[in-house]
Amino acid sequence: MEENDPLGLGSGDQPTRQLPDDLLRNVFLRLPPDPSALAFVSEACKSWLRIVHDDANFLRSFREAHRNAPPLLGFFSDAVYGELHFTPTPTNFYGAMNLPAPPPPFHAYGCTHGRLLLHGSGGEPLLVWDPLTGEEHLVPSPPPRFLPGQSCGAALVCDADHAHNGDCHSSPFRVVFAYSELVPLRSSHPPLVPRHTFACVYSSVTSSWGPVATIDVCCHFDGKPGAVSGNSAAVYWLTGEASKVLEFHLDTQRLVLTETPLEVRGCEFLITPAMDAARFSLVGVIGDYVLLFWREDGVAGWIHRTILPLDDFLPADHAYANQHLQIGEDGLLRSDDDEYEDELDAPMEPKVVGFSEQGDAVFLHTELGVFMIDLKSGGHQQVPTPTTYFTRVYPYSTFYTAVRPLHRFVLLPTHNSPITRSRPHWVLRSSAVGEEALGWHDCCRQRSSASSLQQ
Repeated sequence: MEENDPLGLGSGDQPTRQLPDDLLRNVFLRLPPDPSALAFVSEACKSWLRIVHDDANFLRSFREAHRNAPPLLGFFSDAVYGELHFTPTPTNFYGAMNLPAPPPPFHAYGCTHGRLLLHGSGGEPLLVWDPLTGEEHLVPSPPPRFLPGQSCGAALVCDADHAHNGDCHSSPFRVVFAYSELVPLRSSHPPLVPRHTFACVYSSVTSSWGPVATIDVCCHFDGKPGAVSGNSAAVYWLTGEASKVLEFHLDTQRLVLTETPLEVRGCEFLITPAMDAARFSLVGVIGDYVLLFWREDGVAGWIHRTILPLDDFLPADHAYANQHLQIGEDGLLRSDDDEYEDELDAPMEPKVVGFSEQGDAVFLHTELGVFMIDLKSGGHQQVPTPTTYFTRVYPYSTFYTAVRPLHRFVLLPTHNSPITRSRPHWVLRSSAVGEEALGWHDCCRQRSSASSLQQ
């Protein structure tokens, strides 16, 4: 073996012997779940590309080998009137995968199975966007009774065959859209008074909206993301300054309104997908604790649990604005009658700004940065903090997809995208894979060169 070839890869002119497909599959199944790992393998040679793009014989087994838990690639952050940005996590196979952000003024309603549901200002249509593949699906405007500026909420529901762990990037989807009715301005009526709340569902299979469901009560949506149940049977929104939860059940097309606990109302809480027997959960900060509230079917009242005392990882001298509630020795919330005095120099108040799709983790924004908190164990770890101002984060988790190759993504300017019509913007596109395949030794050398440059 030559000294300058310690791995015995040989010269680039020598052909590499092809191993049996079954053996290669077993090797590839042990790769990290990060999409860049399989993207690297898929571009090594055509035979490897064929193996990793086989959903029935490989990709399905790959997802099962990683317990169908896609890796966190980063998260999109959003301000109410700002731009949507992507912050990558540094744990990827190739380092951080820097996905692009959609052009302003698009904002996010949420992220589901690798796709984002976006909306624009000025009454522009909804957009389902896959940042990993660059695919865009323009959703036509909701029913005519909806007017730009009305209070509304939306959620993306994936219709993949989850029983067989299908690839969600190319699967059908539904968009659930809920909004409050506004009475037109008249001399005998107060301006813009909401009377009813509506909900309707768009299907990518039929490319049309379904019937409209109605409830005779108004709901004020605050722009926070909705939560989709684990079986995709219902969607939930926190409305009216966290005073009520609006439920929409897709099978019965029924809207239900549920009042929240008194402790939650007026506080910065988020609604998250259900865990265990609960339909949904409410997570937020009260006093010095991260609290979780939930309701179970057939059980009257709300149940709450302390997830994490903030003293566990924040400075000992931290102070927060809402000190009027504390946890007693019996684990119940107790009211504190001491008058609260504002302190101008108080540190930033911690706030829950996002949650995982599975509902098992939330993201807490503090003066020290952003922390991901496990709702079952209370464990926490710090994640990269967006460099721009933000009010919410949308975690982005996904597996490798065979829809199109991922390794050679480039940003190309375009002026004719349906999402912005005449406005120029940048979108994610995949360059074509060349006819010449790389040998394994060439891939190793390229990666070695890239590593030396990073060092």
